[in-house]
Amino acid sequence: MLPIALAAGLAGVATAGARLAGLIDLPVYVFALTLAAAVIAFLARGTSTLIRAIIGFLVVWHLTALGILLLNEAGRMPEALGPYLPTRASILLSVIFAIAVYALSFVGTIRQITRLADPFFEARDIGEVRLPFGLSFRMQERYIAHALLYILLIINVAQVLATVLLNQWNNRFYTALQQRAEATFWIELQYFTIVAFLWVILAVYELYLTQFTQMRWRTWMTQRMTGHWLDRGGHYRMRLTGSQADNPDQRIAEDIRLFTENTLALMIRFFSAILSLYAFVLILWGLSASFKYNVLGFDLESIPGYLVYAALFVAIFGTVCAHLIGRKLIGINFLRQRYEADFRYSLVRVRENDEQIALLKGEQAEAQGLTRRFANVVANWFDYMKYTKRLTWFTSFVNQASIIFPFVLLAPAYFSGAVQLGSLTQTAGAFGRVEAALMIFTNLYASLADYKSVIDRLTGFVRSADAARETPPAAIAGAKDGEALRLSNLTVTLPDGKALVSAPDITVGPGERVLVTGPSGSGKSTLFRAIAGIWPHGSGSVTGPAGADIMLLPQRPYFPVATLRDAVTYPAERGAYSDAEIVAALEAMNLPGLVSRLDEEAAWHQILSGGEQQRLALARAILCKPDWLFLDEATAAIDEVGEAALYKAIVEALPKATIVSIGHRSTLVNFHDRRVHLTKDESGLHVAADAPLMPLAKA
Repeated sequence: MLPIALAAGLAGVATAGARLAGLIDLPVYVFALTLAAAVIAFLARGTSTLIRAIIGFLVVWHLTALGILLLNEAGRMPEALGPYLPTRASILLSVIFAIAVYALSFVGTIRQITRLADPFFEARDIGEVRLPFGLSFRMQERYIAHALLYILLIINVAQVLATVLLNQWNNRFYTALQQRAEATFWIELQYFTIVAFLWVILAVYELYLTQFTQMRWRTWMTQRMTGHWLDRGGHYRMRLTGSQADNPDQRIAEDIRLFTENTLALMIRFFSAILSLYAFVLILWGLSASFKYNVLGFDLESIPGYLVYAALFVAIFGTVCAHLIGRKLIGINFLRQRYEADFRYSLVRVRENDEQIALLKGEQAEAQGLTRRFANVVANWFDYMKYTKRLTWFTSFVNQASIIFPFVLLAPAYFSGAVQLGSLTQTAGAFGRVEAALMIFTNLYASLADYKSVIDRLTGFVRSADAARETPPAAIAGAKDGEALRLSNLTVTLPDGKALVSAPDITVGPGERVLVTGPSGSGKSTLFRAIAGIWPHGSGSVTGPAGADIMLLPQRPYFPVATLRDAVTYPAERGAYSDAEIVAALEAMNLPGLVSRLDEEAAWHQILSGGEQQRLALARAILCKPDWLFLDEATAAIDEVGEAALYKAIVEALPKATIVSIGHRSTLVNFHDRRVHLTKDESGLHVAADAPLMPLAKA
């Protein structure tokens, strides 16, 4: 942005110098405007990247228009291009638009948008763009993003120019029809064919590049948001903290799509509206002088550009009324997405737990629950219908009235013979363009309300993910040091601060096999989570063995929807283990029947029984060969004989591994060297203390 500001400043100095030297007859405000452009470009350094990009484009537009204007004033441009060259108003409006964009950057909603959009325009990771004929190039993603944005803006400039040319053609064409000038008619028809063909090309590539940019942005943003959500166990901590970011899957899958599509589409539409406003205000202002008549004795010609003021009045009236009528749609749209996501989530839960529901004969209860959730969708939809109907009543009336309003306004001058039919149609068209540009908020109000709810949901999701990733002030300190696992003054609490487990001083050395016992609900699993580093609530410290590989297997293992080969090796990359290693691990866990299904893709958590799932998870441990293995009732679904065989197989496969188990069966003492039992002290806290290694029933 600094080079642009410098260029604008130098252009202003050069313009002033040329004027003082008498070489170019330009007013002094041209010099002032160029310096203003330099100031805005300089101030924009403190705004967001997206705002800087747009202001930079406007400043470049200003400098380009200024350069062409200077060449034209010096007589260096062909006279035939005169009607199509930028005017002095061009450099004025480009600066006004830059100032307006800079002012909008301080609006709260715009700040929300730029906070979500800026990372894409600042991305330094290398991206690839593939072109036709097998061509491609690679560069930083931010450069690709800026290039696509600028190309779309340039296409919009060209489209507005084509629209202006068609508006001017309108005058000549209909005047030729009125005057029955056949030769002029055919010439103008050829002119229209050329301009319309160019406009079609621009429209096609605008749509294509817009869709390309949307998907590229969505892909990048989805990858970033997914990583942001999963980083440092944030997805887990969001649930622990009771985050208000409901349905993260909805935020990532749906809201990112809506955000990228709407942000780009609305930005292009507003930019196009601004350009149309700039182009057609000039036309309408000039045409206002052609319609000379008075109303009720008042001479309208005495008000320069009165048609512009008429369009402005209609637009302001429509925008204010639309906001008053439809402002509740913002909150309704926010809740609509939440209710829809809640209903879909409930349906997925029924599908994933169909066996348990069938066994408990809970179909009626599930149906009632689904009906209640869908009732929220229905009630919200009727609210949406009610306010959309009111808004549609108003906008449809205004849009239909807008078609005829300029003709009613201009009819007296036409019937008086002051203007030709071509001038009437051109002026009506220009009036309609100005009015449409000014009423863009009115016509897009429903879309903007939906867009605002998307912004709020994504902003809330990012805020919740950031909060979940933040380490709480009283977090458990973790470190990797030495060879043993040490718990020092460890107190594990619930998210509300209530103490759950206290472990003043426990040490587990390498190669030990320790059994952790205690009453159900005493916090054994939560203690494991704290040791694993995913439970943030509490105080004290957990010092783990330096450089050791640690694996924790819960009672309900997780398997991705993938091939069995990928499920058993999760989270390792595909190919990390050979088929022979995988087959050996499955056979060690007494799962020979699964060997032939390695390439079968399925939802294994639904297909396999609880015992088979636990065996498959233990096979994963054999493959990973961790130095420290924590088993949180990881064999609870397996009979005692099978459990004994599995522990024997694990010890044989991992002879040097430290094994720490949670369990309630008395037979588990046979596979461990030491037992830590959780009991209650006088304060009610569960305190971990060493206990004799004996059958649990006698403990």
